[in-house]
Amino acid sequence: MKTVIVGYTKDAGGQDALALARSIAARGETTLVVCVVTPETWGHSSLGVDQDYNRFLDEHATGLLDSARAVLGDAPNVRYERIAAKSATVGLTQAAERVKADLIVIGSARGGHAVGRLLLGDVADEVLHVSSRPVAVAPQGFASTAAPTRVTVGFSGTEGASSTVLHALGLAGALQVPLRLASFAVRDRLAFPSRFGPEPELAILERWTAQAKAALDAVRAQIAVTGYPVETAIGVGPDWEAALSAVEWREGDLLLLGSSRLGALQRVFLGSNAAKMVRASRVPVIVVPRQG
Repeated sequence: MKTVIVGYTKDAGGQDALALARSIAARGETTLVVCVVTPETWGHSSLGVDQDYNRFLDEHATGLLDSARAVLGDAPNVRYERIAAKSATVGLTQAAERVKADLIVIGSARGGHAVGRLLLGDVADEVLHVSSRPVAVAPQGFASTAAPTRVTVGFSGTEGASSTVLHALGLAGALQVPLRLASFAVRDRLAFPSRFGPEPELAILERWTAQAKAALDAVRAQIAVTGYPVETAIGVGPDWEAALSAVEWREGDLLLLGSSRLGALQRVFLGSNAAKMVRASRVPVIVVPRQG
């Protein structure tokens, strides 16, 4: 991984994003680009109010970048940039394209007492819909300064899943951490009407679990040829939060998910299951565009 770009704001979400970006960029020679987006201005007006507004934006951007410098201290390979754009989404995604970022990092929206959860605000949702590059979302209150310790990839076994696994393998290799392949299922989707009793549901669940295990073992065997360390896990529960909680998570974990396909656009777009997994996750999530 050569370049990570983070959309920085001085609020709590911006602090979470900066912490995650710093953590991911801590290994190797990765360049961290801290990006502050401000509104576009006319730039040629001589009106005093416009000049005052431009001055305010300059001071605001300078203050934000200075606060990021104070947090990062003497961290190596860091660049600080101010981008003027019509929206935060446009500015961040355009900056990511220009610097050829391998990853865009954003923070969660704030909501109630959901510390440790991922809540997608307007900007995060827009970035996930329009970005052609992988996007990482930091949970609320994320403050770890340690480098990641494992990459877990959600494996569906469907067409296109192999490209997601390959991306996860590349990320794990770049971060020098183990890779885990994990499949998840929500039990209530398999339920039969109550008049049939629980036996048909349990039979289907057992069959799905066996099929998932076989698929995971097959992929693990293919990767094992390279000598790279690979684990597998299966999580089942009555909802997505329970399904994700059914497998073990530890500090330093990253969850990688493949996006839904949008044909030739190849943008990051969350399908319904991926969106539910993002909201249920207690660890940072990286969503990658699904190729093909």
